[in-house]
Amino acid sequence: MQISILSFGTLRVKADEMIHSLSAERIAGFYEVDPSGYMRISMNMLLADTGEQVVLFDPGTADFLPSRLKEEYGLEQEYSLEEILQQAGYQPEQVTDVIFTHLHFDHGSGAFKRVPGKIVKRFPQADYHVLREHFGYASDRNKKESSYFITLFFRYVDRIRWLEEWTGDWMDFRVYNGHTRGMVVPRIRTGEGEIHYVSDLIPMEIFLDPDACSGYDLDPELARKEKVDFLGGLDHPCELVLFHDPVRPRLIYPQPG
Repeated sequence: MQISILSFGTLRVKADEMIHSLSAERIAGFYEVDPSGYMRISMNMLLADTGEQVVLFDPGTADFLPSRLKEEYGLEQEYSLEEILQQAGYQPEQVTDVIFTHLHFDHGSGAFKRVPGKIVKRFPQADYHVLREHFGYASDRNKKESSYFITLFFRYVDRIRWLEEWTGDWMDFRVYNGHTRGMVVPRIRTGEGEIHYVSDLIPMEIFLDPDACSGYDLDPELARKEKVDFLGGLDHPCELVLFHDPVRPRLIYPQPG
């Protein structure tokens, strides 16, 4: 199995909103923070090529989002997703599956593109997989997070595949509710070890600190507890892929020895 981490642009956020409960000095020890208190975070997708499937996890942010979101989050994308895939040796038509850990715009709107007169799937041959429980939650427009969900884009998907029905034995997942209801954290078995694509459970390396949580979490205290429980259950070294870390998108945890 071939695993690639593909970075697809950055967002600009307030450091003390992204990372709660830690001092400004500790945050600045990990990441660059500008004089106004802002920092840039990445969008790091994972591509798994099993030989039979080419699976993309959380394909970042669309390039046609409303100007409000682009300005609010300072979206910067030097290359299109097609160009990033091509640099990795793939074409959009080769992607067989897209897996969404959750449906916030920065994790999955890149699975869609605008063509004259309509929006279409960016990966025309791929099945789109999302947790049915989460899709139902995200479809309720009265939710606190409703303006950040991309469920409306799924009207352009001929058939949604529910992650509850996933049968591939090389990937399974756990469900967490602190960041948003029904977010999944996939575990990938490569034959050489395990990779956990930890999404917004542990978005950046600094969140390995037990006290760290995020102002973007729906329930910060639950998110913190879920993170601590998850890390405590890792009894052998495995790889964590960190969606938002601009410096170190992958690391081994716990460290051997």
